Amino acid sequence: MIKITHATSVDVLFLCEKPLWPRDQGFRVHGSQMALALSRQGLNVAIACMEANPTDTDADLRRMIVDWPRATDQESAEFRANWTGSRPGTWLRNRIADHQGLAVEQLAGALSLTRRLRPRAVVGVGMHSVLMLRGLPVEIEGRPLQRVWYAADELVYFNLTCLPHESFRALPGRLRTTVLHLALERAFAPGIDAAIAVSPRDATLLRRIAGVPRAITVRNGVDLDAFTPTADDATPLPHSLVFWGRMDFEPNIDAATWFAREVWPLLRERHRDATWSVVGKNPGPRVTELNNEPGINVVGGVADIHPWARRAAVTILPMRCGGGIKNKLLEAAALARPIVASPRAVRGLELGDNPPMILARKAAQWIEAIDALWTSPTTAAVMGGQARVWVERYHNWGTAASQLVAALGLPITDRGDQTRGGVLPINTAQEERATRRAA
Repeated sequence: MIKITHATSVDVLFLCEKPLWPRDQGFRVHGSQMALALSRQGLNVAIACMEANPTDTDADLRRMIVDWPRATDQESAEFRANWTGSRPGTWLRNRIADHQGLAVEQLAGALSLTRRLRPRAVVGVGMHSVLMLRGLPVEIEGRPLQRVWYAADELVYFNLTCLPHESFRALPGRLRTTVLHLALERAFAPGIDAAIAVSPRDATLLRRIAGVPRAITVRNGVDLDAFTPTADDATPLPHSLVFWGRMDFEPNIDAATWFAREVWPLLRERHRDATWSVVGKNPGPRVTELNNEPGINVVGGVADIHPWARRAAVTILPMRCGGGIKNKLLEAAALARPIVASPRAVRGLELGDNPPMILARKAAQWIEAIDALWTSPTTAAVMGGQARVWVERYHNWGTAASQLVAALGLPITDRGDQTRGGVLPINTAQEERATRRAA
């Protein structure tokens, strides 16, 4: 653990409400992997979380962790003063913090850390980190301080995509959540310097809905060493599927239940031996009930997804709602698995003219795509190999870190060999076109 002294300074300070370990949620994946990738490029990186870190936190991450301090009364007062604006705006910010169960005095620890570590940039990870960023000063010791929210995707749009698929009973709760997220974004985001989005569409939404002054597009990567095909991969089970992700996450619940209702019975009519594994922690009743369907196995949480991914003939991502980039798709591609996905599952990806997966929207398209891969293992293997090449080129964390470094103008002392496929410019012509289409 880093020992903080007044002489200590860092290039980038990551602030989080919750720890970045284990990597079982999107914010933990992109937060921890970006911190590691920046460190490997020679930057001095520190991570501070309001909640205690698990004892089994990854050793490389643990070396970057600093304790969350208790702010002094003066720091708390200054933090509150940085929430200034119109009087109603200040009132709204305090109300939102209270509603979320966040004490301003605890959030003010971010100001104490920033003064002691004197970072060039502070990156807030997670929904509530934007509250911390808004309370920080615009400069430290006469040097500008970049306050950047690692938003990934836009919260209001995420909720709006879920509305059409909600039950009537759940609609009031979803609407309340949407309004709360809109209030949170509009009250805090316009007062920071920038936000990180994982796609040009999300960058546009963060500017237009959240009101961030600047949105930087940095696509998610995947750990290419942890997720890699091996020579001794077992032959997949015939007529088998796998879907994985946190099963208390609404887009995953919707994807699994829709597929089980609309596609799976028709697949079983063609292949009576077909099997489907649903893997992920915290499955609720809507998901566990799928165990009652022939051929479906709701596995629950597992320590390692690799065996389940490798023994399945096809990986599916039947997403109908949500935003951002799907980490499970990148993981499947890195493992060289053949993939069938919905158009929503691939939004934000750099696919080119020949996507290394099959896209399906309607039930009939899903059935034909899966059947084609099941009946031609050679085609499935070729597609898996193409997926691995694609993800190495476009979605590795070294490239993502280089893009963020360039966007923030941070100093680099040693880039190493982490970019693998090479550094992609952050504002390519293709991304500009995609941004105009999203607008």
